[in-house]
Amino acid sequence: MRVPVLAAALLLCGCSVSEFAQNWPGGPVPDLSQPNYRRIVGDNIRAIFPKENPPGDLEISGLRMVEHLKGPAWLTCLKIDARRHPQLYAIFIQDNRVIDSRASVVMDQCQKESYGPFELPGATKPDS
Repeated sequence: MRVPVLAAALLLCGCSVSEFAQNWPGGPVPDLSQPNYRRIVGDNIRAIFPKENPPGDLEISGLRMVEHLKGPAWLTCLKIDARRHPQLYAIFIQDNRVIDSRASVVMDQCQKESYGPFELPGATKPDS
């Protein structure tokens, strides 16, 4: 009977130490205020897509808070080429800068988002 109780106590102690280490005072605290994500994404589109601007029409989702490997971050999703073969990308923002981006995976839930048109800064529509 003593062994299971001791094992449970050690497990709980380990969890408490882990929590304390993650929340150690003095580390940088991310800015959690809602950023101007459209401007941030537009300004960083070359870093997100380094080879070329994304082809086709762009749409962007709203913004929501998520837990990222680097701590709390804002997530927005981009939908590319929405009329033909949509591709979804997750973009993570922390402290008013893009900290990560990737092709969306199921846990990003970009497929559930509502999207609106997104124009890149300085982009012009071709004459139709």
